[in-house]
Amino acid sequence: MNDFNLKRIYNTRNHIEIHYNQIISISDLEDISSYSYRNLQRVFYSLFRETIGAYQTRLKIENGYKKLLYSNTQISDIALEVGFADVQSFSKTFKKHFNYSPSKARNQKEFLLNDFHPKEFIAFSEPEIVFIPEITAYYSSCKTSYINPEIETLWDSLLENEIKDPISDYFGIITDDIVITEKSKCTYEACIVTKAILKNLPVKKLFGGEYARFFHHGCYETLEDTYQQIFGGWFLQNDIEISHLPVIEEYIKNDSNCNTPADYLTAIYIPLI
Repeated sequence: MNDFNLKRIYNTRNHIEIHYNQIISISDLEDISSYSYRNLQRVFYSLFRETIGAYQTRLKIENGYKKLLYSNTQISDIALEVGFADVQSFSKTFKKHFNYSPSKARNQKEFLLNDFHPKEFIAFSEPEIVFIPEITAYYSSCKTSYINPEIETLWDSLLENEIKDPISDYFGIITDDIVITEKSKCTYEACIVTKAILKNLPVKKLFGGEYARFFHHGCYETLEDTYQQIFGGWFLQNDIEISHLPVIEEYIKNDSNCNTPADYLTAIYIPLI
């Protein structure tokens, strides 16, 4: 598969992500991908190890789970928001996917978050609540449970492109929630903002809403410590609702402008409702 076609497949997946809770027509997918639907299914599965239908259903269920954990929205409303006809069909599909009901998932929220993000909470600065306008970035993605070797390899590959104009910003999109998504299906997206035109890379929109901005100081290996403080501490101790949209990391001080990992600075943007 050449790069042009790969870009089209990524654009197709991005379209599904944006419209996951709607009926997506076969003709739309064929127009975006330039593949027949049969061939698109084959290529999509070979790249992402999921059929298009299974991927869209997983997005509906997992985004529903995020809404259960991070918002106070009624379960019946969540069912409609993520694209189900009624709460019964949502509950049936949810239980089939996770082996327990949506109401049980919501009731065990604190236990679940503390299980993944330990209870020990060290007070740190409250986040700044900021509105970030929508921006466009070039990106590439990989399957990863958010471990550094895979992410570093992805960045090395992305930056191999001949970029004549300087890169202004580096971002990472945490597309999946490790509390919810199977590790084998987790995806990380490396994004760059540049004035250069990179014809072989897909683009996507970032931000466009209100975020709680935290800062992580130091190497990427200790990022999980900061996430533990955010979700195991700050979120559970505050009456705040988080959106189902992805968490975004901004690499302010990184390999390109910093001498040592100890001096790295990463902004973590938690999307708010």
